[in-house]
Amino acid sequence: MPIDLNILIGGTAGQGVHSITAPLAKALMRQGCWVLAAQSYESRIRGGHLFNTVRVADQRLVSSREGVDLLIALNQETVDLHRPEILSQGLIIYDASEVKQVPGDIPALALTPESLLPGAAGKAEIAVNAGACGAALGLLRASLDPLIALLKETFGDKGSEVVEWNVQAATRGYEQGAGLKFSFSLAGITPPPGPRLLINGHEAMALGALAGGLQFISGYPMTPWTSLLNAVAQRAPRYNVVVEQAEDEIAAINLALGASYTGARSLTGTSGGGFCLMTEALGLAAMTETPLVIVMSMRPGPSTGLPTRTSQGDLGFVLYAGQDDSPRAVLAPGTPAQGFTLMAKALNLADRYQVPVFLLTDQYFADTQFTQLPGEFPEIQVDRALTTGPAATPYERYAYTPDGVSPRRLPGFGPELVVADSDEHTPDGHLTEDLEVRVKMHDKRLRKLQALEQELGGITTAGDPDAPLTLMCWGSSLGPVQEAVALLKADQTPARMVHLSELWPFPQAAVAAALKGSKKLVLVEMNASGQLNRLLRQETGIKADHLMLKYDGAPFTPEYILRDLAPVI
Repeated sequence: MPIDLNILIGGTAGQGVHSITAPLAKALMRQGCWVLAAQSYESRIRGGHLFNTVRVADQRLVSSREGVDLLIALNQETVDLHRPEILSQGLIIYDASEVKQVPGDIPALALTPESLLPGAAGKAEIAVNAGACGAALGLLRASLDPLIALLKETFGDKGSEVVEWNVQAATRGYEQGAGLKFSFSLAGITPPPGPRLLINGHEAMALGALAGGLQFISGYPMTPWTSLLNAVAQRAPRYNVVVEQAEDEIAAINLALGASYTGARSLTGTSGGGFCLMTEALGLAAMTETPLVIVMSMRPGPSTGLPTRTSQGDLGFVLYAGQDDSPRAVLAPGTPAQGFTLMAKALNLADRYQVPVFLLTDQYFADTQFTQLPGEFPEIQVDRALTTGPAATPYERYAYTPDGVSPRRLPGFGPELVVADSDEHTPDGHLTEDLEVRVKMHDKRLRKLQALEQELGGITTAGDPDAPLTLMCWGSSLGPVQEAVALLKADQTPARMVHLSELWPFPQAAVAAALKGSKKLVLVEMNASGQLNRLLRQETGIKADHLMLKYDGAPFTPEYILRDLAPVI
């Protein structure tokens, strides 16, 4: 019988929800499960309701799902809030020192610090957190060994006593969990034949940036972008990357522009409110034709909005931000593996076409950990696209060219004079008021889009390619839509998915080919206005038959998609 188990771990910020989630998820993956771990948290340092879900299966997982099979509650609020989600075969593991009332009709296991660490009641958090991990594994008839190894790895630098406390609590919790009956068993699961990664989108993008030759990153902390900045910073010494935490987003983008102008492969990023401050410098990058990669990690707005929730509301913003018309590329990965590859591609495209390249992410993509295989992260080729060697003629930084890409040399690396200007300029880089030159230079920059479009496609499809029903999506909605299409197939309803991860310049021909034969087109987006639908109609003339728009700050689930589809199929 296939295994598909959903574990929800809840409490308040500061109670140790993550300290249960991380080792439990890794332990389950190491013994052969496919794991997908997602986070939901409030904009608070302490307090507020926080919960993580860990979905566990014996086959690849691409999305979170609804329903709770095992609830691990660190406080009463978790039981009260999530009781309606517990499925008929569900069970509760709870901290008896914090939870005073559990439903009488649901099997439950009470954990106490004293029963997990006799005589060490002062170590209550260690006891319950490690004990809950052990209890879950015991309940599932899974091996305890991977968890013990992880606890030793995690707490080894804190001393042997702390390691022993955690191991003892996990072992006693395992024994208590093993004494209960549960509908799910992992007894038949065997370790995977090769290594697997449990990695979130921003971690994968950080690795893609490092593999892609990143040399400089600047930014100002802002959820959910901050996790990518941190992921690069943690690895920066090993890869000789300069990391600058700027005083604000204006400084961050200008630092990255300056570094790029002098030859460093550069990256900056922010979230919606921070990008508002960056838009003037975006125009500077376009006018000076300075390569730059910008990560825009979306969250619900306007203004501060919902800082820790997820959204796809800024596609229109990045497409049209900045003064006048200027070329750019916009990418939006849907999985960590795509994030790795597209980050490296963005760095190459920025250098090759001397334009800003955006990567759109969101909280769900940033924080959700997927099980991935190492082979899904390909070897990266770095293309700096710099002009070197002696110049045959007087050097012109902005020379007119058929494809709009002028030869880029670095200032100070040769006898050629490199002149750049933020005003309109002549081919050699000097300010001009000649209106004929203005038109020729503006056209030159915009010609880059023609060649850029030929490099973009980024279409992922699934389901029946000839099905009349098509669900189209972009970015992090890939997994939920892909699973919804699979569920429709199982219910004898033919459907297909078309997912875009490379959005601008819009791949018109590839999209038209992917949608050929579709009789009913449904656009699935996490915004209120159908921003991809607008872009699709603008670029191809194709109009969706139904818009599935979600903008409450929570990600899509396959169940949500099927409920919304029911009246229209």
